[in-house]
Amino acid sequence: MSHNGPRRHFYDSIPAQTLIALLFNIISLFAGGLISIFTPQFRAASWILALFPPILTIRGGIGGIFSGNMATMLHLGLIRPKIRGNTENYWQLISSVFVITLIDTLAMGVFAFILNLVFGRTSIGQLYIFTMVPPVACTMAMALSLPLTSVIAIVTFRRGLDPDILVYPILASINDIVVTTAYAATIFLVLSGGPFNVILTGMFLATIGISCILVLRNRRVRFFYQIIREGTTVVIMSSLFGSLNGYFLSGLSGALLEYPGVMVLYPALTNALGNIGSIIGSTKTTSLALGYVRGFKEEISSSVRYILQVELVAVFMHLVFGLVTYMIVAPTVSGVSLATLVGVALISNLSSFLFIAIFAIVAAQLAFRRGLNPDNLVIPVITSISDTVATLTLLPSLMVLGFLGVI
Repeated sequence: MSHNGPRRHFYDSIPAQTLIALLFNIISLFAGGLISIFTPQFRAASWILALFPPILTIRGGIGGIFSGNMATMLHLGLIRPKIRGNTENYWQLISSVFVITLIDTLAMGVFAFILNLVFGRTSIGQLYIFTMVPPVACTMAMALSLPLTSVIAIVTFRRGLDPDILVYPILASINDIVVTTAYAATIFLVLSGGPFNVILTGMFLATIGISCILVLRNRRVRFFYQIIREGTTVVIMSSLFGSLNGYFLSGLSGALLEYPGVMVLYPALTNALGNIGSIIGSTKTTSLALGYVRGFKEEISSSVRYILQVELVAVFMHLVFGLVTYMIVAPTVSGVSLATLVGVALISNLSSFLFIAIFAIVAAQLAFRRGLNPDNLVIPVITSISDTVATLTLLPSLMVLGFLGVI
């Protein structure tokens, strides 16, 4: 009688944990539904669409730094699997992420403003919107998402599951609704004007004040500045891609008005592609940190089965995304096509997953070989690239469906 070792439960497998992680992307559909409330203002206030993708990208980049470090540091014992009485590294990580949020959202807002000003999609009078809205929206969101991420990472780690597979995808999905809610609140403040603009300004100044206090308090901590130095650089670069995504998306306002369900679907598409890359990239960064280092060709070869397992689940979930989007939109909007929404979701996924999977492995290897912390670089880069790739698949997906006669 042969002995194959201890029996492994299904929920311990890669497909099962990937399914759990991607199921949370359904939350992103409600984020898309929330931002679609402002559809009538898309043409008059084009900054709404121009800032939405880079804010989501910032969410992914900064959240990726936090969740990636959390997962690896839990494995290495540098963070205890509890909230109260945790290590100094844990609190330094939180402080650095807060400061990065301010720095990167300011940089992103300025770049997005210049880009849209050059191409005539905004005016000089809207500079305050581009500089204040991203920091306020993202800081409000991070204040809620960081404790949630910590709890998710600790619970998964205690239960013997892999936080590299679960933490970032769950965080990203929750963050989509948290960030979008915060963004919608700041949109309301801007559009309402008057005393609401005073509230927005006060929140902006408070964010700057808290960040200055955290920098002074941790001015001699090497770990704090390492995360800020590496994380800020890569997230600023990521935010540039996010600003371009906003420019592309605002240019698709006509198509989004013609197919309103696509706007609801959009956050789930960007989130899911980023999650696919983060699952692959985060597991590779942990294996590198633990010393399981292989040559690049061997790494690619050994990852094929893993990538296919993740993608098989992703294809199924994109079918679900299209169906759930239809169920959300159809009761309130006439003429919504189930075939169109499912088709856009599937084509977007199938045309992008292989690129993002290989990119995740390459990014982890390059960061590690250059002596950098992959957790500060890999997921932020993956999420920014995936957001751009997913955004660029929208119009071709609609064109393919038109060629096939679906729309």
